[in-house]
Amino acid sequence: MAPNPTASEPAPTAAAPGTGARAASAALRLPVWAWLSLWMGVWVGGSVATHYAIHGVVNGWQVALAFFLAINLLICVWEISLFFRIADIERWFHRPGEGEPRPAGNLYTTPVTLRELASTRRWALVWYGYARYDPSYADRRSFGFAIDVGNGFSTLLPSLFFLVAMSVPLVSPVVLGIVGLLIFYQKFYGTCLYFFTWFFNRRYAGHRLPNLLAMVGGTNGTWLVFPAIGLYVCLRLILANRFDLLWT
Repeated sequence: MAPNPTASEPAPTAAAPGTGARAASAALRLPVWAWLSLWMGVWVGGSVATHYAIHGVVNGWQVALAFFLAINLLICVWEISLFFRIADIERWFHRPGEGEPRPAGNLYTTPVTLRELASTRRWALVWYGYARYDPSYADRRSFGFAIDVGNGFSTLLPSLFFLVAMSVPLVSPVVLGIVGLLIFYQKFYGTCLYFFTWFFNRRYAGHRLPNLLAMVGGTNGTWLVFPAIGLYVCLRLILANRFDLLWT
């Protein structure tokens, strides 16, 4: 039996009513777009500052790849959320009146705490919105679902490693170049296949061209341009076996 509290050992008192609610409400809330801006500022700014502190130079190749890898780290989180929340996305898209409704409000302007930002359910809204332009993201049997989930799980840690090792001398130029080739070729080839399936299946039908250029061309085009830059940099690292391209 648990001992009774004594005078010298006072019984614990319950928290005042509403204390937890006040603490939760006091947590910092920012619009999602502001959190995303902070994410990019920390990863890109921190990477460029570290590079300058070590090598005394702001290098255009390093800045470009740091920018892309910071985006990719974020997208990897979204893609992992796609895997864990595909059942929700399918229900919201195909059976909207069934089960728990999707979170209300605009994804990017809604003020959230950092803890709420980490919810996979919130990032599932990204794919629900994109599914209006490509329904394959509301279908676990599709290529789009498979390629993005695969990218999320397989390139998160290698992307983080490459981002750091561009500035911090952790491995040889050849090793870094080989790791980068694997990352950037996967992204370039996967995006080419995605565009093929998107056009072949006429996903563009019924949508206005400006919306398609912004939502499909702009977002996915990033995964062609920057991986192409990455492939060039990595080939130079391997062939020269020197970091001059990045460190000077």
